Amino acid sequence: MSMSNVDSEPVKSASVGSVTTLFEDATFPCDTEEVIDEFGDCEVVYPNGSDSLKLILQTSGSETYDSLEELELAIFNGMRRDAVGRPRYSDRSDEVVQELDRPHQSF
Repeated sequence: MSMSNVDSEPVKSASVGSVTTLFEDATFPCDTEEVIDEFGDCEVVYPNGSDSLKLILQTSGSETYDSLEELELAIFNGMRRDAVGRPRYSDRSDEVVQELDRPHQSF
């Protein structure tokens, strides 16, 4: 894996929303071991905690990534369920759907 890092300092942490920017200069294909060797110690910071990139990528086992999109998908799939908010919560609607609008059924 060929990564160019403008700073000589290794990246220590990245927010969940910006973690994939670490790989913008990567050459593909690359595999899980190469990514972990280069960035495994980087902490991915969630609103309520963090995990190392190594831990995140180890959840899917050893893979070869042919593109940045494949690597991003592996990272997002390996993150904890509560990494980016409440499970099954969506705030995409402007309307509030109230349970009282529907007739109640008893079984």
